[in-house]
Amino acid sequence: MLLTMYTDGGCSGNRRGAGCPGSWAYIILDIANNILDKNCGIEHDTTNNRMELHSIINGLENIKKMIEYNLYSIIIKSDSKYVINNYEEFLPEWKKSGWRKCGGGLVINSDLWKRLDLLIPDFKSVSFQWVKGHAGDEFNALADQMVRSKLYPTEKGRSHASN
Repeated sequence: MLLTMYTDGGCSGNRRGAGCPGSWAYIILDIANNILDKNCGIEHDTTNNRMELHSIINGLENIKKMIEYNLYSIIIKSDSKYVINNYEEFLPEWKKSGWRKCGGGLVINSDLWKRLDLLIPDFKSVSFQWVKGHAGDEFNALADQMVRSKLYPTEKGRSHASN
């Protein structure tokens, strides 16, 4: 059985430690592209990359509450190259090196990468697909709109920090 999850995250200001608000959103679809669930939230003092990770983590955690999750393959569609590239290229090495980069420094956002790494094995399979943001994909646009509605509830059409 297959589910698709669209995710997005954004941040106004995009500087951790500066009190910048951020928002995350996910949309979970069945195989016929019916929306099974969608949700968004807001965090304070965060960054765009943290919100991108939160969107995936929150979506996967919610799937675990909704269904017999270990029977499902999940395709995560995201416009975040940060998440997709680091997950595919660096996550295994980070784990082996004790969450340190090849130069010895700590992995940024390692708290969230560790949470994501613990969630993935709970599913039959999880794969990532990059989708170009702001390029007409219906569900990517909806996730982006959900993020913006949390960040700018009174300002229509304002764009959030992008990748």
